[in-house]
Amino acid sequence: MKIILGSQSKQRQQILKDMGYDFEIISPDVDEKSVRDKDPRQLVLKVARLKSDAVAKKADDDSIIIASDSIVLVNGEIREKAKDKEQAYKWLEELSNGVSQTVVTSLVITNTKTGQRQEGVEQGDVIFNPIPEQDAREFVESGAVFNQAGAFAVQNPIFISQIKEVQGEMETIIGLPKKLTKELLAKFK
Repeated sequence: MKIILGSQSKQRQQILKDMGYDFEIISPDVDEKSVRDKDPRQLVLKVARLKSDAVAKKADDDSIIIASDSIVLVNGEIREKAKDKEQAYKWLEELSNGVSQTVVTSLVITNTKTGQRQEGVEQGDVIFNPIPEQDAREFVESGAVFNQAGAFAVQNPIFISQIKEVQGEMETIIGLPKKLTKELLAKFK
């Protein structure tokens, strides 16, 4: 059965590739902001379901769709993608002050032939040392900040070199829980 990753995220693509899977990519093209929920775990699940459903409309009838979504929690506040540079700078300043960033990542895997769906949510925490102001400025000005929940990309050299502590699986923080992906895919065999 063909595997389809419902994501344009280069990081998710790389994780799935590193896991040894062959897959195609179909962009879900959904309005993530149309989905709201105060519960971060439910929010990421709802968005991943929306992505999976959108991809299913474009996919063959005999496919396995992998969809995922991530948000960052800081002191109970849900952070998706920054809305503007001001917000991104504020978030990066907090990150630089050692405030723990909890990344909540969902995974929804759907069999388009049977309609069977498996889903789950993982989370990981990351604390950074201070990010040099020039590096933060370059990241914001590059525009990359607007593609990342919480305004940071843990795998980016700017951030990875400043990691102080990680709890949980790094792939969950990047955007696709490796262990959970293997577990859920195994249920389709």
